Amino acid sequence: MASQVLQLPQQDVWAVLTGSWYHVPEHSKFRNSCHLYLWLFLLLLPLTLHPRT
Repeated sequence: MASQVLQLPQQDVWAVLTGSWYHVPEHSKFRNSCHLYLWLFLLLLPLTLHPRT
């Protein structure tokens, strides 16, 4: 019970700092990797679409 109480603030702080991505230990490596790469893609998409001046 105490570990769950401590785990939630850690995940919340990490999610705030990274823009809502955090590692979920219960999920598979594949699922965590897909979430990470999707997050990186969505983070970088506006930077690549912005017209250069």
